[in-house]
Amino acid sequence: MPFTFPTPWQPPVEPGQAFRESCTMQAIVSGVVGGGAGLVLGAVLTPLNSQLQQETEHLPLREQMRRGVREMGSQSRSWGKNLLVIGAVFSVSECFVEKSRGRVCCLTGGVLAAGAGPQAMGVGCAGFAAFSAAIDALGFGHFD
Repeated sequence: MPFTFPTPWQPPVEPGQAFRESCTMQAIVSGVVGGGAGLVLGAVLTPLNSQLQQETEHLPLREQMRRGVREMGSQSRSWGKNLLVIGAVFSVSECFVEKSRGRVCCLTGGVLAAGAGPQAMGVGCAGFAAFSAAIDALGFGHFD
């Protein structure tokens, strides 16, 4: 098979291919998948980090179940929202930054820690940058 040089940009062959590969669609899909995974993880991990058992051991079983389901719903929503934001922001920042500058930005970590102040944003930014660098160094970022 002869060697051919890659072309910088190939027009989409299928009519919907450009739409599926757009940054907006990638963000939506990443957000939905991240949110769904967060809902499941919240439900699974709630019993592991809940202090509910100590608070409700003297209550009847029906009230214990009611409080447990409420706690699981609360944890699931929290995990779902967090992973939705992580998936969408990381997908958008990676897509736009990779297209324009050719490297991953630490925008995701900064956005996630925005409510905690500038120092937390810096630590979040550095953490996501270190994670991305480790993934690239291990070769998981390239699937060719």
